[in-house]
Amino acid sequence: MAISQSSNVAFRNPWVLAAIGFILVVVTVNIIFITSAISTNPGLVDKNYYEKGRNFEDSVQQRRDMVNRLNWDMRIQTPDEIVMHRPTTIYLNVADRSGLPLQEARAQLHAYRPSDANADFIVEMSPYAPGIFSAEVVFGLQGIWDLKVAAYQGEDNIENRRRISVLTN
Repeated sequence: MAISQSSNVAFRNPWVLAAIGFILVVVTVNIIFITSAISTNPGLVDKNYYEKGRNFEDSVQQRRDMVNRLNWDMRIQTPDEIVMHRPTTIYLNVADRSGLPLQEARAQLHAYRPSDANADFIVEMSPYAPGIFSAEVVFGLQGIWDLKVAAYQGEDNIENRRRISVLTN
């Protein structure tokens, strides 16, 4: 039996096949958009967006040059399960280019809530051991959070990012 508009079998009617094809295209495009939204920049707006935007290319190149020059190894450690309203300790391990713990440095943790800028916060991390910093934080909202941890040593600084999910009690 051939594909025809007069066919009584649904999967032989071109209108049914076109509707199914349209639905598949819409679902595929939505999957691509969702994947892109999860894996890219959270799109948060900076308070000084105009000034930063004017010098964006220069600042990106300066950050690249600093990362290449310093070659620090930074690792953020978070618990496997983070629960809303419970204290959570987040660690940052920082080593210099030769693998030795970074000395005489400081670190900051920036927590960004992509859907609610009012929940964002910044915490100074405490030295825990040589090259290791910690911060105990409490997340007041469930869902996705973006962490940005910055390590500073003199004029040098490097950032590392991680996306986490906070569960309900």
